[in-house]
Amino acid sequence: MTGRGPSRRALLTGLVGAAPLVLAGCSSGASGKPGKDAPVARASDPGGAAFVMVIRHGEKPDGGHPGLDESGRQDGKSLTERGWARAKALPSLFSPPAPGLRTPARILAAADQGPLAGAHRMRQTVTPLAAALGLTVDTGYAESQESALAGAALAGAQPVLICWEHSRIPRIVEALGAGRSGAPAAWPDRFDLVWVFSRPAGGAWTFQEVRQHLLDGDA
Repeated sequence: MTGRGPSRRALLTGLVGAAPLVLAGCSSGASGKPGKDAPVARASDPGGAAFVMVIRHGEKPDGGHPGLDESGRQDGKSLTERGWARAKALPSLFSPPAPGLRTPARILAAADQGPLAGAHRMRQTVTPLAAALGLTVDTGYAESQESALAGAALAGAQPVLICWEHSRIPRIVEALGAGRSGAPAAWPDRFDLVWVFSRPAGGAWTFQEVRQHLLDGDA
């Protein structure tokens, strides 16, 4: 593994203590949501100023790098050691914020509990950032609920950070109504990006891609 992060034990120690803060934000999503291939409806939009940042979860297991849960046990739904290093480094990207970013007032990640639960990687990725900012991660929306997620992002306090599964991020963009902002049609095969969508009240969406530069090997 490349990277300048600390040891596995150091990465995982302290994250367990933040777990109650994150789990307190779990809520069940609405029932009867569409399946993964259903068309994405545009979210109900109050039309105010918005600043929405979207990231992919940290690195996931592959043939040579197993997933590890908060206790260090192997788990295919969790981040790899490098993914945990990225998660632990994320606060330095948003507080103070790097150029082009803002410190989030709210953090949302895909549900990893309940009947529509996905992997734990989205929640795990933003757990250290939420703890550093004194925020609770909202995990009330599951993959396939991108329209409801986008509506929640637009309706509440700004700026917002969303951590999601990369293949479904374009559905968030569509649900926000930011399809003509200049964002790529698909998320590239990378873990080190932030997609930033900004809109003044009553105006049009603009798009910027920010590189994280958090770990050795990041582009």
